Amino acid sequence: MREPLLLVPKSRQIMATWLFTALYLWDCQFHQGRYVYFQSKKEEDAAYLIKDRAGFILENQPRFLWPKDFEPKRDISYCRINFESNKSYIHGIPEGGDQIRSRVPSGFLSDESAFQPAFREAMEALKPCITGGGRVTCLSSANPGFFQELIEDK
Repeated sequence: MREPLLLVPKSRQIMATWLFTALYLWDCQFHQGRYVYFQSKKEEDAAYLIKDRAGFILENQPRFLWPKDFEPKRDISYCRINFESNKSYIHGIPEGGDQIRSRVPSGFLSDESAFQPAFREAMEALKPCITGGGRVTCLSSANPGFFQELIEDK
């Protein structure tokens, strides 16, 4: 929560994506005005993070934890979770800097960053988020490229 940029190299099946999905979900669910983006290589993968990970967690929580007037069937959609009562949302997007260039999210989760050909462009577009008080978390299993350069501080 204190780090503006967190890079997490991972191996398969350690549940890091589940963990960070749950942490960003918590931030939106219990705080006002959070604008979080989940980015993956393809829009379908981002939608999976929204509906099948974050949505699954939400739908299996006791109702008393849900924000006021939250209704899963209405507020969880293909690439979006809305928490209208606290003006927070999670939005799933495909890779690339153009997907976020005009936005300054309060939180950003990039899954399998090393496998996104446009990961460098996304990180450049996220500089206002990082310097403006937001948080960026990038997770990936090993693959040569820009994610590896960031991990190795090159």
